Amino acid sequence: MRSATDRDGARMDTVYARYLLLVALAAAGTVVLGTVLFIAARGRKGQKRNAAFPRSIKKGNTPDGIIDSGNVSVFFDRQRNAVLIPYVPDLFGSGKATDNVIWLDMPYSSEGLGQAVRSAMASCRNGKPAATTTLMKLLHAGNWREFAKGRLSVSVYCRDGRNIMLNSTTRTSEGAYVYITKNPEICLPVNAEDSELGDAILELIKKCR
Repeated sequence: MRSATDRDGARMDTVYARYLLLVALAAAGTVVLGTVLFIAARGRKGQKRNAAFPRSIKKGNTPDGIIDSGNVSVFFDRQRNAVLIPYVPDLFGSGKATDNVIWLDMPYSSEGLGQAVRSAMASCRNGKPAATTTLMKLLHAGNWREFAKGRLSVSVYCRDGRNIMLNSTTRTSEGAYVYITKNPEICLPVNAEDSELGDAILELIKKCR
């Protein structure tokens, strides 16, 4: 038979073992909680960064954000809130709007405008023409004429991989936009700074009608 001393020792070993188990569980719980809080904090930071524009912006595959192609019309309402619509050729070679529409509300900087235009142009690389009903839903308008009413537009495009061309436009009574001049009014290198691109667009908007 085991003595009372042996039984007391066994009970103490059991209690100590349980104590060590509780310590280990508490430590593991602390690590898990810390990991969850870290992930949540990073998620909130990511949401703040993505909130820069009302629509998600997809980055292109060009190095350092250099524009090598693309065609974007930047529309401004009376408060200078901007809507960027990328265009791609359809099967017949005509420019058709894609569904990668970007909304940019005031206030924004020249750099923010330039960044949005650069992202919209990059989306042209894999963009596909959008159905009219899809596009109008994205533009919150019943038809194109309704959307164009009261809006001015600057056209930004790159066709040769070396230069970003910009044109001011005038709006017709039907809601169509035509270039004011035949030749590009401003020509920038494809590696122009975002702020430089934004400044050029804001300068041309003064000429639009």
